[in-house]
Amino acid sequence: MTFLNPFVLIGLAAAAIPVLLHLLNLRKLKTIEFSTLRFLKELQKTKIRRIKLRQIILLILRTLIVVFAVLAFSRPAVKSSLPGLGTHAKTSVILLIDNSFSMDVSDEGGNRLKQAKNSALSILSALKDGDEAVILPMSQPDEKKPSFSRNFTLLKEEINKLPIAFSSAKLESTLRIASTTLEASNNINREVYVISDAQRNIFSENLRDSIRSFDDRVAVFSVPIGGRSGVLEQNISVETLSVLTGIFQVDKPVEVEARLRNSSLKEAKGVVVSMLYNGERVAQRTLDIPAGEVRSVQIAAPPQKRGITKATIEIENDALEQDNRRYFGFFIPAMPSVAIIGSPQSIKFTSLLFSDNSSASVKVFAPQDIAGVNYSEFDAVIVCGGLRINETSRLNQYIKNGGSAFIFADGSVESSALSASLSQLGFANSSEQSFSNDQPAGFTLVDKQHPLFQGVFKGTTDSKSIVESPKITKAFPVSGGQALITMPGGAFLAENKIGDGKILYCAVPPTSDWSNFPFTGIFPTILYRSVVYLTAHEELGVETTAGTSLTLSLPKRFAAGGNFKALDANNTEFFRQAALLPSGATLPLGTLNQVGVYQIFTAEGRPVTTVSVNFPASEGMLSFLSKDELIQALHNLVSEKTVVEYIENPQNVVASVARARIGSELWQACLIAALLCAIAEMLIAKATKNDLSGE
Repeated sequence: MTFLNPFVLIGLAAAAIPVLLHLLNLRKLKTIEFSTLRFLKELQKTKIRRIKLRQIILLILRTLIVVFAVLAFSRPAVKSSLPGLGTHAKTSVILLIDNSFSMDVSDEGGNRLKQAKNSALSILSALKDGDEAVILPMSQPDEKKPSFSRNFTLLKEEINKLPIAFSSAKLESTLRIASTTLEASNNINREVYVISDAQRNIFSENLRDSIRSFDDRVAVFSVPIGGRSGVLEQNISVETLSVLTGIFQVDKPVEVEARLRNSSLKEAKGVVVSMLYNGERVAQRTLDIPAGEVRSVQIAAPPQKRGITKATIEIENDALEQDNRRYFGFFIPAMPSVAIIGSPQSIKFTSLLFSDNSSASVKVFAPQDIAGVNYSEFDAVIVCGGLRINETSRLNQYIKNGGSAFIFADGSVESSALSASLSQLGFANSSEQSFSNDQPAGFTLVDKQHPLFQGVFKGTTDSKSIVESPKITKAFPVSGGQALITMPGGAFLAENKIGDGKILYCAVPPTSDWSNFPFTGIFPTILYRSVVYLTAHEELGVETTAGTSLTLSLPKRFAAGGNFKALDANNTEFFRQAALLPSGATLPLGTLNQVGVYQIFTAEGRPVTTVSVNFPASEGMLSFLSKDELIQALHNLVSEKTVVEYIENPQNVVASVARARIGSELWQACLIAALLCAIAEMLIAKATKNDLSGE
């Protein structure tokens, strides 16, 4: 037996009141004037016994009235199959419906989400007046605290409108929400229904604690959808993709490697893989995928314009359409604005390279004007000469805030001054090196895998393979930073990252004084690629999973204003306020539920980043738990005393539940018993009074 209002049982102490009154009445003495003879004649022994017996019965009845009244208010309930015992026990029901997109497949029973909805509607239809229910989607549950409702019409509408979500079902966290919700219930029957296809990933959460849900008053019913179906249709999913290109340029191929999984039991032949830019197909590949295996395919296409590109890798429709696409985004900046600083002699070859104005917008400054250069107006700064120690700190701050620079060694300044300037920029241990004209120095190693050289060299990408090297008679190599090209004595070309920006250093001037570097084929390649590399934004192309809350960390160059505009995957605008920090800004985007490419802009419309939201790869594997595995997994999440039932036939879920749950409340029986005791007490009390009065 269970008491739904157990605290009322304290009132049972009132049952002692009739006993105390009875004992007190026994001690009262009443003086009656009568002769001894009259008393002996009128008072018979049998009458005295009858009165005493009635007084004891009255005591018992009065005590029972109090006991039954208290029990009625405490609402006792039992689980019993005896007909006519009490009333139907009110039930609190929580329906956990798996609406992850693996439920969008169809089998011989139809669409699985539709089957789940039908089972949920059947359970609601079996509820009676006084029962209550809550609908909890297992994927993307409502952030507000759920509460029970007795309006079954609205609950049924809520079930019918439940959409497919792009994130995985989270069973453990949803069970905890259900457990918290049930704490507000006073009903004897507390039932939780897990309506799911039992995809293995619903148990993939790791909440890192040992908390278990529910207690012995809760029954958990597992309603497996599709558990009796045969083999599903063939399903191929785009599981992951990797963007192999490091620098994005107009008319230069963007190469992507995609991994495709065949979750079905038969081989997939001639699977067509397409790449789309902004919804337009730009490339295709085909491949075969054996049953149950994963295959990779590389596909590439050149973008035709600058700006943000929303790219998609997709395959043809199959059993599950939602996992046939995976998204990524990239950004090709507008023509970069470049400041070139140096004397006419030192910038001659560099300026000639950018003279056609097709790759960059260039502005030239003489060394004596360097103090007046506003670095923040430019995407990159190329210093061919004239940088002095007193100007280095200002350049360093510009780079920290997200700027970029290319510094050449300068023969017009003393070695000690040049070394001090380079040290401030993160290139330590620099020293002048000289070589003879007969035996000039050359490259000893090239890091061909660095994004700066991606796609530049044909054939092997072995970093030890030497490429065309200039003849170097004098140089100022460094050992700090990351060496991209080495030579005797240190790095010929090195990179260093300062704050949010990047800087490249070349150990020779861009003239013919120390080497023939400007006359080699690698000179324009390095200089042109360096500008593209330096003006590219590494923070672009953030990827996340649907249903995940995301906060972006933005560099200082975007921290001037706190407002940002965003376009979601459907190009719908929304705005966010960033939190400004000394190191930059953080931009909370909230939970992103729609798959696709989001675009983030400053309030002025300047592109900031792209966010690619994709489905969880595990959702497309279509691997399901067996009955025993499902029951054991549920037992691991709930209390040891919680009842776990497996519904064999989801199409007849009501009958299955009825066999497992019969409950009755006894408060009406207790109330009737209290009334009967009160009636009996009045009748016996009246008869006793008559006896005492002699009537």
